[in-house]
Amino acid sequence: MTLRLDLHCHSTASDGRYPAPFVLERALASGLDVLALTDHDLAPVLPHGFMERPADARGRTQKPLRIVHGAEITGAHEGKEYHLLVYFPGEMPTKFADFCKSRARFRAVRYDSTCERLGLPDRASPEALAGDRALTRHHLAHALMARAGENGEVRTWMDCFGLLRNPLNVPLCDLPYTEAIAIARDAGGTTSWAHPPLDAAQRFVEVFARAGLQALEGVRPRTDKPTKNGLKRLAAKHRLLLTGGSDWHGWTDDFGHFSLAGEHSDRWIAALDRQA
Repeated sequence: MTLRLDLHCHSTASDGRYPAPFVLERALASGLDVLALTDHDLAPVLPHGFMERPADARGRTQKPLRIVHGAEITGAHEGKEYHLLVYFPGEMPTKFADFCKSRARFRAVRYDSTCERLGLPDRASPEALAGDRALTRHHLAHALMARAGENGEVRTWMDCFGLLRNPLNVPLCDLPYTEAIAIARDAGGTTSWAHPPLDAAQRFVEVFARAGLQALEGVRPRTDKPTKNGLKRLAAKHRLLLTGGSDWHGWTDDFGHFSLAGEHSDRWIAALDRQA
């Protein structure tokens, strides 16, 4: 029987709605076989390995859930930010976990500088400044919405993200995407380009593949057919794997409905375990 994987989701450690134990409970209840909690620029908040499930209603033993250590790293290329999913067959190496902490600290500093630019009173928490929590544009949008209408500029979520996409307000990430790939591969990680826009993938996949990229996240919910087919063709052309994840942040109630399964899940598991 094929395995069901979700290789991309988030908790309150970054910009998810629910804490990691809740996400884990949902994964166990949904029947997923493999879960990767991939908070932004953060070391894992769940232990890796196999989590036993309780017996079913008939007392039959159920397959355990495999928890894979992963993170979603942000890098920049030609003036835009892109995300890199990094996975490890065992526990995330200390060196890479320390690297994640440094990236989370960058996010905290950027959060503070953006709040100053926009005249917001909010500041990063000690936890974020220590690299144990990742602050994103989602958190900045909440800070803006708390003062919506005060200056006439921001009244909706769309207004917020319009401001936050401006690099004069939110400085671009200072880590080149190709360098992020190299650091991840050097640490023994398996890499996948998270939710790649098709036009960007067509332009940059060859460059990223030469840098060590191993997969495209081409199997996702709510992705149109031309994008899916285009990413599949690019993956085949450049001999990359296809990965998949829900990118669940907790704002919908459908976690566990989506999964990567079949040939793509089998190939990805085999590639991950070869890294060991």
